Amino acid sequence: MAERVRAAKAAASAGRENLHKVSISRIKKEMSDVFYLSDDLVITALDPQSNTTSNYPASIDGFSAIIMMSGEATVSIDMQTYQVRPNMVVLFNPGSIIRTVKCSSNAAAYFLACSKSFVNEIQIDLSTSLPVYMRFGKAPVLEVSPQDVEEIRQLFQLIKTMLRSDKERYRHEIIRTLFTTAFYLITEINLRERTDPMKQGRCEVLFNQFMALLQQYNKRERNVSFYARQLNITPKYLSSVVKEVSGKTAARWIDESVILEAKALLKYSGLSIQEIAYQLNFSTQSFFGKYFKQHTGTSPSRYKRKG
Repeated sequence: MAERVRAAKAAASAGRENLHKVSISRIKKEMSDVFYLSDDLVITALDPQSNTTSNYPASIDGFSAIIMMSGEATVSIDMQTYQVRPNMVVLFNPGSIIRTVKCSSNAAAYFLACSKSFVNEIQIDLSTSLPVYMRFGKAPVLEVSPQDVEEIRQLFQLIKTMLRSDKERYRHEIIRTLFTTAFYLITEINLRERTDPMKQGRCEVLFNQFMALLQQYNKRERNVSFYARQLNITPKYLSSVVKEVSGKTAARWIDESVILEAKALLKYSGLSIQEIAYQLNFSTQSFFGKYFKQHTGTSPSRYKRKG
C-alpha cells in the first residue's frame, strides 16, 4: 500500500514537472501557418504533427478553443477525458491542463487562443456571456451542426484575412467586432443545450435571479446586501451560492459588471468622466477614478484616450 502511494506521488510530481506553460507569444513563434494579432489573439490549424499536447500536458495562458473538422481525438482536460469528433467545439479556461491522449491520423481542427486582456476589451453583455462562461471548465465540449461549423469556419476565415490585412487604422476594431460575432454565435449554439429552468436546482435558480438583478441595477447598486435583500436571503448565503455555482464571488460579479458598463460608457457614450461617474452612482469623480483604476490598472481618462 505504501509503495503504491509513493508511486502515485511520484507520478503526480513528474506530471507537474512535465507541464508546459504556453503563452500566445510562444504559439505564434513555434507553430507554422499562424495568424496573430500581437500577443492577444492567434488562429492556426492543428493536426497530429503540429499538436504538441500529444507529447506533454500543456496549460495555455488565455482562453482558447478548438473546432474539430475531421478525424477523432481523445482529450484530457483537467484530468477529465473527452471524446472529440467533427462538429464539436471544445472550450478551454486559462490555466486548464490539456493533454491529447490519442488522435486519428486524419485528425484536423482549427485552434484559436486569446489573452484575458483581449477578452476584457470585448464589449459583451455580462448576462449574455454568462452561459458560455459557465460552460468553461464544467462542460467544455459543445456539439454543433454542420451548418454551425461552416458559419464558424467562415468567421475564422474573415478574422484570418483581417489579421494579415493592410487596413492598419481600424484593423484592431474590425477583429474585435468579428471576435464578438463569433462569441455570440457560440452563445446562440450553447443556448440549445441549456437546462429547463424547472429542472434547475435552488442554487442555479438563485444565481440566475442574481444575474438578472445585476443587469437591472448594476448602474446604481454595488453592495451585495442590496441584491440579497431583493432575493430575501442573507448576504452570506448569496455569496456562498454564487461562489458555488460560478466559481466567483457575488462581489466580484458586481465589480466586473460595473467595470464593463464603465468601459462601454468611456469608449462609446461621448460623456465626460464626471457624467459617467454620476450615471454609475459614484459620489465623486475621484471615487470613480480610484475604483476604476483598482480594477483595471489604468485611469478612466487614460482608458478613454486609448479607446
